[in-house]
Amino acid sequence: MGLELNAQSLDNHEPTIKGQLLLDSLWSPVVYLSHIPTFKDMYTMSNEMIIAEASVDSLGYFSFASGYLPEKEQLYRIHVSKKEAPAASLIIGGNEENHMFIIASNSSSVILQDQELEGLFGKVTLSGSIPNLAIREIDRIVTYTDSTQFNGSTMKGEFMTKAIQEKLRFVADTSSHPLVSLYALHKSKFESNYPINAKFYEDYLNKWESEESAYFTSFRTQFPKEPNHYGYYILFGLGFFILGIFMNKLLPFRRNKTTDPLKALSIQERKIFDEIRSGRSNKEISEEYSIGISTVKSHVSNIYAKLNIKSRKEAMDL
Repeated sequence: MGLELNAQSLDNHEPTIKGQLLLDSLWSPVVYLSHIPTFKDMYTMSNEMIIAEASVDSLGYFSFASGYLPEKEQLYRIHVSKKEAPAASLIIGGNEENHMFIIASNSSSVILQDQELEGLFGKVTLSGSIPNLAIREIDRIVTYTDSTQFNGSTMKGEFMTKAIQEKLRFVADTSSHPLVSLYALHKSKFESNYPINAKFYEDYLNKWESEESAYFTSFRTQFPKEPNHYGYYILFGLGFFILGIFMNKLLPFRRNKTTDPLKALSIQERKIFDEIRSGRSNKEISEEYSIGISTVKSHVSNIYAKLNIKSRKEAMDL
């Protein structure tokens, strides 16, 4: 599938979200627009979230009117579904990832454009607003992160991931657009790194303390109520870490009894790890969570690396 635009489609000056989809026979000729109320809902899907649908004509053109959207810019998702699949189906990761995110309001004109026919939304560019240009640039950074997971050693992948997460935090810190800033942080998987970068997040919350959108309200709930104490938490944690090393040297028989290797896993990886321990195959896990098999394999590979195991049997015995 590729996206492109002809000159005639630019004649309409009404607020619209439009483009041209060149879908192959696997995909239904319908494009869906969903409202994303908070960033925690980016990868959830239901029929209630879909607010509009547009047919793709014989030449591949589609168009949504955007004049009925709220006045303030909010986050939306555009997606397509495979034939015979439910409209509310989401594929996360892999070449068949079937969605992309945009920022829009009732005055927005967003144009999706891509001259290449490879993949689904991976090659799409957005025009019509600076925030959406930034969104696609963030997506490209994240795509590079995903590619490093399977090119080179595990250590190299970890170094590259940390560097790119730092780049995304820089984008979030320097962006003057609140939704673009939050988008970059969520793509950086901040849940796993905010204790390490406590000062950054303390300053970040202070910077946007006057922003009262639902997106920031939800974001703030994911942090301790007293962010100024992050520094103390780190000092206490470091002290206990050093004490733990000292105690382990004195009492070697107590080593590893209090460590929990599962803490290294993300929320999604823990869910998939539980499914593995239940004896489910990659195909069954894919169907359970409505994600592609390639995405499941990616999660399984990350789980094995983080837990230092090599097979499902070792996962069962862990």
